[in-house]
Amino acid sequence: MLEISKLSIIKFFELGLAAVCLGFHYRSQTYSFDCDTVSVAAFGGFTIITAGSLMGYLMESPINRKVEVFFCLVGCSLFAAAGTLNLIFFEKYSKSEWKNYGLTKGILAVVDAALFLINSVLTWREL
Repeated sequence: MLEISKLSIIKFFELGLAAVCLGFHYRSQTYSFDCDTVSVAAFGGFTIITAGSLMGYLMESPINRKVEVFFCLVGCSLFAAAGTLNLIFFEKYSKSEWKNYGLTKGILAVVDAALFLINSVLTWREL
């Protein structure tokens, strides 16, 4: 039976924000190697990782909790770095749709980093 809990809801929002950030990245590439590499690694990689983790959790076959905490902390770090790099990059440009997409992408990445941190704390408390 499908079990919905706090962690599955948080994972759903993590997955949704990662996918939205990936879509915004398509619309607002920076052509800066550092910023784009960290952004694609965070958004694309954690869309796949979070989708697999969410499916396992919903099918009552979750991954080991210590591994889950590790993935959450790495996700928090990568999303915080990607969000910060995007915010720093896009703040210096004049008003445009491209800038708005970039700043939105940066803000959503920082929010997703906070969700990953909350997820890691809640998962750690269940150990």
